[in-house]
Amino acid sequence: TFVLLVGGLDISVGSILGFTAVNVALFHHMGFPAWAVVLVCLAIGTLFGSFNGVIITKVGVNPVITTLGTMALARGMASWFALDIESLKLGRIFDQKFLLISRLYFPQDKQIIPITFVYVIAIYVIVSLILKYTKYGRNVYAVGSNEYAARLAGIDTTRIKFSSYIISGIMAALAGVVLVAQLSLGRDDAGTGSELQVITAVVLGGVSLSGGKGDLLGVIIAVLILGVIRNGMVHLEEVVGLSYYWREVAKGAILILAISIDSARLMAIKKRQVVRQ
Repeated sequence: TFVLLVGGLDISVGSILGFTAVNVALFHHMGFPAWAVVLVCLAIGTLFGSFNGVIITKVGVNPVITTLGTMALARGMASWFALDIESLKLGRIFDQKFLLISRLYFPQDKQIIPITFVYVIAIYVIVSLILKYTKYGRNVYAVGSNEYAARLAGIDTTRIKFSSYIISGIMAALAGVVLVAQLSLGRDDAGTGSELQVITAVVLGGVSLSGGKGDLLGVIIAVLILGVIRNGMVHLEEVVGLSYYWREVAKGAILILAISIDSARLMAIKKRQVVRQ
């Protein structure tokens, strides 16, 4: 969300998630305690985010090309590291303290509210407060709306864009940690294809691809809608034998629809501006 709000794009999140998943398994079986595994993996996400940020803001490479390269780099490293997991059979995670990262409930005996729901609410509250009530949040919208004007206003646009990629990397790594705790397994193919799902959810949630518009509430609603659609198609696969590939077709169609709506909205805004002039 932060990356798109500043007018950028990050398609490496799925691969960062996968690389994190492999490292969770490796560090866990090296004897690291659960809290240390989490910190190391968040550091990995920070490094990948910083790498993207430096290449994009300092070197000036296009965000799509940069994050596409990072996507291949992270996925390749994940597959390489996973060779040790396969040879030593280390993929499985049995540390109950670590598994509680995604398997804790409130109350635990009745399993009513999962800890993952608490994560979502906490992230929503924190991000919303940052975007709405802090100088940094206002600067994010300013950079996404008009980077040149923001620079003239004294905003350090490079720092804002750089930090957005760091946040993206950290969130991808955090998702990897939670996913491994949920599955009790660290796999190098974790997060494969999630890049398009993330972009679809964010754009469908009202965040403009051109930047400067949108909020996290819309994104969360979009994620819920996509989840309902996915579960519905899985049900159809089981009941009427609908091919799995139609699920992929639906993902692509929804992404195209979301982008088309965003483009149409931008064109309407530009037309109104022309009429006013």
